[in-house]
Amino acid sequence: MACVVLVGGTALFAYYSLNQFNNALDNLSASCFVIANMSSISFSDKTDKEQIPTTTTIPEITLVPTTPIDAAIANDLEPSFIFPKKNDEVYIGCTYQISFQSSTTTDSLATALIDAGARETIEPIASGLASENKIEPNSQNFNWKVGIVWPGKYYIKASNINNSDLESDVFRSDVFTIRNMPKDISADEREKICKESEGLF
Repeated sequence: MACVVLVGGTALFAYYSLNQFNNALDNLSASCFVIANMSSISFSDKTDKEQIPTTTTIPEITLVPTTPIDAAIANDLEPSFIFPKKNDEVYIGCTYQISFQSSTTTDSLATALIDAGARETIEPIASGLASENKIEPNSQNFNWKVGIVWPGKYYIKASNINNSDLESDVFRSDVFTIRNMPKDISADEREKICKESEGLF
């Protein structure tokens, strides 16, 4: 009789326990189902309940290229000849004022007359152009008495300024023409021709 009571009690307890376990599983499954069907909620600020997106937009960065130095400004820093200009005509035996501009105070300027065709340097004895010209204070010019050279196309090149060699070949005049003085003319006519030339001294 005791065995029947024990077996019956055990079976009843087992049935009750299994039923409670099934109920717990059903509740857990229902909770999981509800959570799975909920839409995703963005991060919410607790102070004002305003939803704040969790994704951050990275602003597009535009690289701005550096501005190169203006070529015109750079060229202004280079010394340059003002006279003679392109297609000017000068005459053998006339004295001219060779003018230039430089961003620095110039005390001396080494120059040479260059044959524009052969690109050969004419010696100072023949050209009349001194190899080194002393520049007066607050001045940017010097005198040149055109020597006895072959008529033709020439230019003046400076190679040294204030006893410092120039690094580039840009300090040169435009190409101009040297002409013979007409023969059998009077001194007054010769002077007139010199005065009518461009860049007269």
